[in-house]
Amino acid sequence: MQNIDSKNKYTGINTATRLAGLLGHPVGHSVSPYLQNALAEKYGINMAYLGFDIAEGQLENAVKGGLAMNAIGFNVTVPYKKDVMKLLAGVDPAAEKIGAVNTLKLEPDGYHGYNTDMPGFGRALDYAGISVKDRNVVMIGAGGAANAVLCALLEKGAGNILIVNRSLDKADALAGRFRDSYPDSRIYTAALLNTNLNTNSAESGLNKEPDYLEIMSGISGDKWIAIQCTSVGMFPKVDMAPINDENFYEQLEAAYDIIFNPEETQFLKKAREHGAKISNGLGMLMFQGIRSFEIWNGLKVSDDIAEELLEGMQEAVKER
Repeated sequence: MQNIDSKNKYTGINTATRLAGLLGHPVGHSVSPYLQNALAEKYGINMAYLGFDIAEGQLENAVKGGLAMNAIGFNVTVPYKKDVMKLLAGVDPAAEKIGAVNTLKLEPDGYHGYNTDMPGFGRALDYAGISVKDRNVVMIGAGGAANAVLCALLEKGAGNILIVNRSLDKADALAGRFRDSYPDSRIYTAALLNTNLNTNSAESGLNKEPDYLEIMSGISGDKWIAIQCTSVGMFPKVDMAPINDENFYEQLEAAYDIIFNPEETQFLKKAREHGAKISNGLGMLMFQGIRSFEIWNGLKVSDDIAEELLEGMQEAVKER
């Protein structure tokens, strides 16, 4: 029978095993248990990670239960990333800025909240070899994931950022929140259908209401990096893309889709066919989970270890 060694490291579940887990509804599709338990075994940490499907109205009880059990921490997924914030003893400034928490860490005064989607996305870009520093970036979508993506792009020094969304008001609201935090940013917005433009850059010289392609060419003649932040094209509706205009894909040098199932979305397929470098969202999923593991355990996971786990992540996704 396995047990802990002299340094209290992981060699099998026992009475010294620390609990961690995923809070959400539903959680049956998640590959987080594979990732976190593989990391615990890789680093010899006596931790077990489980998925907890939390029914509506039970989130507070779940958090209190975690405290009662001295659970080391939790990941939080839909639909609780915002609601959990009011139940915490503290929230990291970056998570406050993004407006969502996906990681809880146990501290002496209770759980503190973090957002690892932002650093996870940033590290995934680095891992994919996509640099956004001083580059033109077009974001598709202005929903929950877009908040973390936009924050990461600004932190990594992206040049011009264009947010394209079906609802222009929603794109404007997202841009406005981050313009306050990054006053030197150049953030533009456009609608996919009823096109419009808003910018905090007085130098743009764009004072009409062009469509997003005109905005892109008006901002710069250089190639763009596109980040797809919506659920369009996700399994099972794999034949859909948020943008079908071939002229858009001709403007791209690289494309990143936060979707990881299917492995190549229609968005990525179109981008690849026009010569763009592409990457899907599995790296973001992995690195946001890795960042949670780092927060709980006070260590740094190397890219070599991440690369070892990526193939297992791919297989775990296919089994879901």
